[in-house]
Amino acid sequence: MAPTTAPEDVGALWLVVLQRALGRASHDVKDALNGVSVNLEVIRSRAARPEVLASAVAPFAEAAGQQLDRLTSLIEAVLALARAERAPADVAAILRRVVTVSQASASSADAAVELVDGGLLEAAHTSVRGDVVRLALMAPLLELVTGTDRTQRRTPVRCTITADEQAVQVRLAADGRRATMPEGVADILRGAGVRWTDGDDLSLAFPRT
Repeated sequence: MAPTTAPEDVGALWLVVLQRALGRASHDVKDALNGVSVNLEVIRSRAARPEVLASAVAPFAEAAGQQLDRLTSLIEAVLALARAERAPADVAAILRRVVTVSQASASSADAAVELVDGGLLEAAHTSVRGDVVRLALMAPLLELVTGTDRTQRRTPVRCTITADEQAVQVRLAADGRRATMPEGVADILRGAGVRWTDGDDLSLAFPRT
């Protein structure tokens, strides 16, 4: 069993991290909603004319569908991250949600996020509490995505997950940027039994159940 850490400490830090992530994602939500609305209005106006062929509105229907899919994925990820995690926590599922939310940004200078399963992206359970897992993943990922050096932000951040019998490993890598664990989060992870290494890549190890 992993060492314990105070839930109130985790909750306070997670709220700050989640608010930051949602502040960035809110622009994506508005853009997607606007895209769906505009395309549906075009479809309605053209479909009202009997001489208009279905092929004339099909591209707008496809565009609206793509925007809706994007919006649905983002909202589902946000809702899942807002709920209490089931035990045992699934690192792979949490990572997918964190990546989805971290990808959402209004800034074209922010880095893209790529998810690599490393041969395993099914259930990857850990003895660490789910609230600690999502904090451990989201906090450093947001630092890498937004960063401070605008000349290097466009380099994609690669999130790779693998697992063995002892631990589930997640590696966050971005060429040209040093990945570090925020100090407040680091204190919590030490108490929860999560191991990590800072450097050009940030590698985390969550003990298996």
